[in-house]
Amino acid sequence: MSVHSVTPDQQPLRSLHTNTFPQLLEELNISLLVTTYQAGKLVALRADNGVLNTHFRSFSKPMGLALNGPQLAIGTQHEIWEYHANDAVRPKMEPVGRCDSCFMPRVGHVTGDMHIHEMEWVGDELWFVNTLFSCLAIRSIQYSFIPRWQPPFITSLAPEDRCHLNGLGLREGKIRYVTALGQSDEQGGWRTNKKSGGIVMDVTTNELLLSGLAMPHSPRWYDQKLWVL
Repeated sequence: MSVHSVTPDQQPLRSLHTNTFPQLLEELNISLLVTTYQAGKLVALRADNGVLNTHFRSFSKPMGLALNGPQLAIGTQHEIWEYHANDAVRPKMEPVGRCDSCFMPRVGHVTGDMHIHEMEWVGDELWFVNTLFSCLAIRSIQYSFIPRWQPPFITSLAPEDRCHLNGLGLREGKIRYVTALGQSDEQGGWRTNKKSGGIVMDVTTNELLLSGLAMPHSPRWYDQKLWVL
């Protein structure tokens, strides 16, 4: 008997979920997009007659996602990919009559490796967390990025991941909150106190709102409250 060894790259993709998850998607009438940079996948989670359907697409280390009406942006290892919903293609997708949106690739913007984390559309302008350079940035035709904001304790822009800036949150349509894993101004300095070095900041005032957190992410303003993972 011969045995074929299966390498990690050859393992079939699979997912596990709670029994109530498809029901939740159906009640909310939504699909959910998830990135997993370790597996290099964008996953569309969709309810299909009470069963969860998982649709995988491959990207190089995808992390940040931003949706603005028909515009979808995906931050990957070296590029930001921009997709647009195409209503002419949607009715032709299989199975016919089941597709609500079909996003087609329109722009591939080369940034280089910046460890892009969360992204948000502000009007027609795409903002993203440039984690490697410890700043918030936008795209540029001439440069890899244009810096728009950096924490006041960051003294210079360098590819050193000094504070692990990661989360980005809007309030009333404007950039308002960020999270970082530390207040370090040294290369990789946030790593020394991951247990309680995390912070939440107000971008408009540079005010430190919270500190002493364990690896905070994803600040969100909802129902007149600020929520942080």
